[in-house]
Formats: sequence, C-alpha cells, structure tokens
Amino acid sequence: MSIDPQHVQPSTGEYMTVSEYFQLDYTAPYSKYEYLDGVIRLMSGGSREHDQIAYNMRMTLDQNFRTGPCFVQGSDLRVQVSPSRYVYPDVTVSCDVADRRRGNTLIRSPRIVVEVLSPSTEKVDRIDKLKAYQACPTIQEIVLISQFAPYVEVYRRDSEKGDEWRHVSYAAGQEVVLESVDVHFPLEDLYRGIDFDEPLAE
Repeated sequence: MSIDPQHVQPSTGEYMTVSEYFQLDYTAPYSKYEYLDGVIRLMSGGSREHDQIAYNMRMTLDQNFRTGPCFVQGSDLRVQVSPSRYVYPDVTVSCDVADRRRGNTLIRSPRIVVEVLSPSTEKVDRIDKLKAYQACPTIQEIVLISQFAPYVEVYRRDSEKGDEWRHVSYAAGQEVVLESVDVHFPLEDLYRGIDFDEPLAE
C-alpha cells in the first residue's frame, strides 16, 4: 500500500512494506505501531498497574546498571528484532554501546525484553512476539510479568544450546534472576505501589 498523508490512520492487521511502516512516524506521529513480517499492530494504552509495573522494572534494573555497558529503556524506543520485525517492549535492556549513542532511536541489539501482560495483548505477547524474540540472536532472556498476581516468567536462552530456551517462573517470596546480566531482585520489587486486594475499577 502507498501512504497518503490524507489517508485514514492504518489499523491493526494491515499489510505494508518496511519503508511504508517507517513512514508512519510522519503520517501518524501520535500513534505507535509494531511491525511483524509485513503486518502492523496499533499499540493501545495500558492500565495504571501496567504502567507501574513497567516503571518498577525499569527502576530496579537501572539501579544495577550504574556502571558498565548495559542500560535500560522504556516502551518509547523502537526495538529491531529482525529486518522485518520492529516492536516496542515495555522494557528493554541492551549492553551494546552502539545502542547507547546519543540521539539513537532504534535498539538493534536487545539482550533482555520485558512484557507486562494485559488481557488485550497477552495472546500476541505469548505467541507472535515471543516467537520473534526467540528468533533474535542477541536476546538472551524474555520476561513476562503478570499485572493481576505476583507472578513472573522468564524464558532463558540455553548458553550451550543457542536455539533452545528454558522456562522458569517466580512467585511471591522468590527472587527473580536474570542470568544474562547477573541481576537478581525480590519479585515484590516489581509490584511496589500495587494492592491486589483492592477491587478493580469497572
């Protein structure tokens, strides 16, 4: 498809080329789209809990990256996981100095990607994006965080079998371990500011 500035905003499921996808930065500057193998997906807003958990994860990781090459980014920065796949994880860790250069707008060497699961996006996160993340050679760990219960899953690339992944889960009272950056922290750190006993807003 060709992008017309007067064209209505593209919707989830439309097909386009990579170059057309990047034109959306100019034709739809106030919307964020992900791109998986020719298909776009319009990013939706999240809940307060979703935002709080993503923030807590960023702050927890950032405290461990005061020195060294690794750094953490939020969902505003686009991540390339292949030449035909561009996404916006809730949190991304890169340890590549090229990704840290001033003015950079695209992470090309993610090491860890984090998704806070939402009812509207969990299927995509668990199937389409998980598959894309596992195919990216630089990604070593994929973190999926529940926003409705203290529960975290980590998919970890087997260092001895590069194409195989191990799955571990963490619940309340446990420490989350991210082996690829030698970081561990109490799971409760991710849920600061959230009261699971409080009724959900209708």
